Amino acid sequence: MGLFSGFTRRKFLQGAAAGAAAAGGMTPGMSFGAQAVPPGKKLFKDIELTYFQDSNWLHSPLWLSPHLMKEAGVGIKSRENYDGGDAVAKILPQLLSKRPRFDWVQFPSLFFGAFAETGQLEPLDDYFAQYAGSQDYLDWVMPAYREFYTKWDNKTYGVMLDGDIHILHYRNSYFQDAGLQSKFSKRFQRDLEVPKTWLDFVDATQFFTEELSSQGIYGSSMVVNPPNFGWGFWMDIAASAGVNYFDENMNPTINQGKAAESLDIYREIIKFGPPGAEAMDIGTTIQRWQSGSDVMSVWWIDLSEFTVQQQGPELAEDQRGAIVPGWLNDDGSITNRAMSLWCRTASIPKNIPQDIKDAAFYFIYRMSHPDYSNEMVADEYCGSDPFGRTHYGDAAAQLYLQANPQRGTDNDLWKTNAGIFKNFDTAKNHLDAGLANVEVGYPQFFWEGTPEYADALGRNISKAVSGELTSQQALDEAAEEWAKIAQKLGLDSQKRQYRNFIDGARKLGYKI
Repeated sequence: MGLFSGFTRRKFLQGAAAGAAAAGGMTPGMSFGAQAVPPGKKLFKDIELTYFQDSNWLHSPLWLSPHLMKEAGVGIKSRENYDGGDAVAKILPQLLSKRPRFDWVQFPSLFFGAFAETGQLEPLDDYFAQYAGSQDYLDWVMPAYREFYTKWDNKTYGVMLDGDIHILHYRNSYFQDAGLQSKFSKRFQRDLEVPKTWLDFVDATQFFTEELSSQGIYGSSMVVNPPNFGWGFWMDIAASAGVNYFDENMNPTINQGKAAESLDIYREIIKFGPPGAEAMDIGTTIQRWQSGSDVMSVWWIDLSEFTVQQQGPELAEDQRGAIVPGWLNDDGSITNRAMSLWCRTASIPKNIPQDIKDAAFYFIYRMSHPDYSNEMVADEYCGSDPFGRTHYGDAAAQLYLQANPQRGTDNDLWKTNAGIFKNFDTAKNHLDAGLANVEVGYPQFFWEGTPEYADALGRNISKAVSGELTSQQALDEAAEEWAKIAQKLGLDSQKRQYRNFIDGARKLGYKI
């Protein structure tokens, strides 16, 4: 599955360096005198850092602290947790202060552009250039994350820590059930298969609901609330149909093309959901999946990870993942787009002493680096999902079956240390599905105004779901609000910021 399958992280970096040496040149991104990593000596004078993180990201900096203190003389002194939804309120005043309370900060990536736009994040390109093999690392970060959540105006201001992506979760036993297969084939004149298109997904949702709801089992639950997140699940459908946020002149396009048709499909899926489907929230979708009450769920990749801990072996091993359904094109091809919604980036404030900046960069770089993050993303006490190439494949799947060697169990924050999955095939399928979706990953908003755009779109979509507005009316209302938001924030500034989205999307081959 991974592009570097069969290579250990050490072999990959050593191989890149050896290839450059054989060519008589230097490793890309390496300057003369660049420091090797790990350095084999202390680069810093036992500097202890303070950092901010959203409370759902858990504990990896704390268990990595003694490793990096030993490796290079930098560790963690303290952390401050905040609710992820309060990221702007908690972080922005600190960035704008003369001396922030944090030495580095982790935040949801949808706020990356807003923070970079302040001019108060430290540019990181020169820091990367100080270390051998840094270009190998940058190429190792999956493009769906690197192009949107680390770069701003052609400079690097962030380091990836978490690669959230939507995937299609499903219960395999229902698709393998001979009785259900026979009924589905008679009704739809085709085999019962994991849905490949959104219309297939509607049919499967309706079928399973009508066949199994008497047992308390439904076809699917689709997130609607909170509205500032619910829009992202509609966008899985809409983006695959070619719907985009704005044109290059910052005119909203969320109400154009197949936008209303895609919202009709979203509403149709919800119609066949369980009681309360019209206001389904994130927590309820988790509970339903953990209890085995839904056959399918379009959700973030880690649904199967934290669900397996709550279920018996039979239910846990029945979980499978696949690429999100796509849009069937006129030529018979299918376009898939999976939302990279939320994610997490780490950055350094400008207004701190230079020696602290140097140490903070080393810490977040090494934490993100595969030397540490290969095991980190496979740990239930981390909160990070895969974001780099070696986070996928057979070797990566094996890490989900074993204890994390980076930490023990001698802390109240992590009371166990065992593999997430019990079965290699389950772990491998989990990562295969993740990679398939990352390769068609579609970015969320990540520029200034994100909370307002998200609220306007999600709120009007909810009105369509409740029947208060038609799909077209709801999207027209949202587009009108978006135009006003762009004008309020400054149209020229918004157009310039939006260029970061356009440039990244075109690098991924998307038509914008």
